[in-house]
Parts: sequence; C-alpha cells; structure tokens
Amino acid sequence: MEQKSKIIITRKSEWLNRLRGYRVFIDGIESGKVKNGSSEEFITDAGLHKLRCKINWYGSREFEVETKPGEVSYLLVKSGMKYFWIFYILLIGGVGFNLFYKFTDIERPAYAQNVELALVLPAILYLLYYLSFGRKDYLVLGKDTKNIFA
Repeated sequence: MEQKSKIIITRKSEWLNRLRGYRVFIDGIESGKVKNGSSEEFITDAGLHKLRCKINWYGSREFEVETKPGEVSYLLVKSGMKYFWIFYILLIGGVGFNLFYKFTDIERPAYAQNVELALVLPAILYLLYYLSFGRKDYLVLGKDTKNIFA
C-alpha cells in the first residue's frame, strides 16, 4: 500500500478578507477552504503538486511542492496587499478634505482640487492594480518557514 503525504496550509489571522475563506486548489481541483486564522490539512499522493489559493476573482500564483511518502509539507497563505491601510487612509483623507469645504463656510482655495487628487489617485490606482493586472498577486502562497514543526 502506497503511503500518502500531507500538505498543511496555514492562514494567519488578517483584517483584510477576515470573513471569507481561501479556496485551495491542488492540481487544478478544489480541495477545500482555509478560514481566517486557521490551518487545514490535505492528504495527497506523493509527488509534485501544483497549488493555488483563490478568493473570488483574486488568487495566488501557482506554487509547486514536492511531497514524499509519509512526510508533511507546511505552507503559508496570506494577503499580498501589504500597504492597503496606507491607501485607505489616503482615500478617506481625500474624501474628508472635500467634505470639509462642502459643509463649512470657508472658501475653497484654488489648490484644493490638486490636494484631493494627490490623496485619492494613488489609492485608486493601487486598488485598480489588484482588480486587474495584480489579481494573481492578491494572495501569496509559499513555504511556512516559521512553523515550529517544519
């Protein structure tokens, strides 16, 4: 009887996407989900496997893992949007700047539109990148080097 191998995928607790599970695909077949702050194990045959994680339209790049009979491979999946909070602050700042002049009696200066654009445009471009070209970089899947069992 051929001995199976095990792949354990860990997802650390993150604020971003905390309510949705990441779907795990092993060799193109959906094998399960990894919820926020949890680990899931998948039993596979020994050999080379291609893994991907997805969440709706977004996902990770394909990751290859070589499993040996009876051994455990530890992987980590996390969000690829490292600086999202900075851009959300900029977006809120741009909207707040606009609302300030809308609801006060202070005359709007000539440079106000440039300030709004400087605050809002980087945030919109960052989000549009992940909606289009960067959709396969939205999640990062790789070896779990910090796992004490690995």
